[in-house]
Amino acid sequence: MRITIPKKFIEYAEKTACKYKCKVLDITLKPEKKSYTLRVTIDGDDTSLNMCADISRELSKWLDSYESEIKCPSYNFEVSSPGPDRKLHKEQDFINCINKIVYFETKTKAKDGRKRYKGKVMSCENGIVHIYTKEESAEFDIVISDIAKARIEYEF
Repeated sequence: MRITIPKKFIEYAEKTACKYKCKVLDITLKPEKKSYTLRVTIDGDDTSLNMCADISRELSKWLDSYESEIKCPSYNFEVSSPGPDRKLHKEQDFINCINKIVYFETKTKAKDGRKRYKGKVMSCENGIVHIYTKEESAEFDIVISDIAKARIEYEF
């Protein structure tokens, strides 16, 4: 049996996140051992544990009011942020990383045999991430469909 997330809930979650100056990155309903987990992943400039808790309370009220909308016998509900080790997949992920340092591993080797890059994202469009590597003072274009792994590199 395929269980879908109601469009009304997705719209309410996006509206609620916007009120807190963040956005919904993902909403999933996945089977666990004896139930399901409905997870809303949010992100913003100042995403905090308190913000996740506040959004969770608001969304829980909606879920309580529209209990019959979620066609699932039982589920746990979570609101979380992706954290510092977030994986980057989509073009929008890389657009959001402009001016940030990102570590990349590609699926295929470049002509010089290279598969790993670490550089500042300068731009992203048409499925290509353009980066600048400070160590080499060089620029590279990385095709998103060739990226095996990508994550933001934080400097402390």
